[in-house]
Amino acid sequence: MTKNRFLFFLLIILMVMTQFVSADDWYDKNGGYYKVYDSNTNKVIFETARIVNKGDQYLSGDNKMYKVTKVNKKNNTAYAEFMEDVVLPKVDKEMLTSIKQGLSEGFSIDSLLAQAGNSGKEDRKVGIYATHSSESYVPTDGSESIADNGGIFKVAEKLKQGFESNGVNAILDNTSHDPHDAGAYKRSRRTALQLIREQQPTAMIDVHRDAIPAEQYLVDIDGNPASKVRLVVGRRNQNFKANEEMAMKVKAVADEMHPGLIKDVFYAKGDYNQDLTPRAMLLEMGTYLHTRERAEKSAGYISEIITTALFGGTFKEENNAGVNKVEGNKPTGTGTVNKAQSISKSNTGSGTGIMAVLIVVVLGGIGFMFLSSGGREWKSKMSNFKQEFANFLGRKKNKR
Repeated sequence: MTKNRFLFFLLIILMVMTQFVSADDWYDKNGGYYKVYDSNTNKVIFETARIVNKGDQYLSGDNKMYKVTKVNKKNNTAYAEFMEDVVLPKVDKEMLTSIKQGLSEGFSIDSLLAQAGNSGKEDRKVGIYATHSSESYVPTDGSESIADNGGIFKVAEKLKQGFESNGVNAILDNTSHDPHDAGAYKRSRRTALQLIREQQPTAMIDVHRDAIPAEQYLVDIDGNPASKVRLVVGRRNQNFKANEEMAMKVKAVADEMHPGLIKDVFYAKGDYNQDLTPRAMLLEMGTYLHTRERAEKSAGYISEIITTALFGGTFKEENNAGVNKVEGNKPTGTGTVNKAQSISKSNTGSGTGIMAVLIVVVLGGIGFMFLSSGGREWKSKMSNFKQEFANFLGRKKNKR
């Protein structure tokens, strides 16, 4: 009987612990997505097929920051409040103009950097993979999902080619992480870790596509049909500030080189394996209801932008520390990242989860002790438990 009680409590503990394991946050119903409204005007701010949580943040295309304050998961709606206008890192416009002009004349970014005396080509390396391996584009691929070999890999291949044409060594891992379930990010984590260990890339890129109406992503860049790109930053990982800084630099370069390409930045609850490296990006390359060719075109543009942001020397030194934010005309931050504070803040969720698991384990053990003794030896066992716990922690030494 005692053994059965123990197994019962062990099962309860394991069931509770699974609730604290991060899972895939993709909204899994066909055609389902969230609408997020401005809490003051009741106008739609943005839509996303990712699950929206209270505390998520959103940077619009015109650099206005919002924070989600209320979520109704039954009807997939949420409300957000305007926080502040964000000033992106300042780019060296002279350098950026030179790069853009050179690209239009058929030069690669690599050759332009070499002319400017910026060497170090051997250090330019990115890793690319796709967590949701079945994602596809209906008009081109004939389905929104193709098991193990979705159209998203063809977009990732174009991204790889774009990097390589500009002198960046791009490694694309075509490993499938299907099925598209709560374990997809755990499976892709193994892929990301292998890329990092074997290739030591400067940056890691996880390629996705969204699942909202097509008109939200349609854009023409330099007269060419393309798709907008959403950047997703996981706000629960120790590299949050560094990953945010990278996203802001990419958007700053994009807004100058190809205005309108970067749709927005979504700060979502998960970590998306961005805790593995301080230069991790999740790209939403359009959505499933427009042609894959649009996303492939944007892959070429975004590879130019990321190459320029990472290796082009386009940011002034004083702006490399972080992101300056303003409220009205008053700066609210210097852009300096306090690493200890950012780690503490971003780990709040995971720390809370671990503490909750420990509490459940302790309570489960106490409950088991009570039931196994039938209450007769309760006081004695609790006394022994306190003594053993004190010995485990170590007694304080008496002062002499």
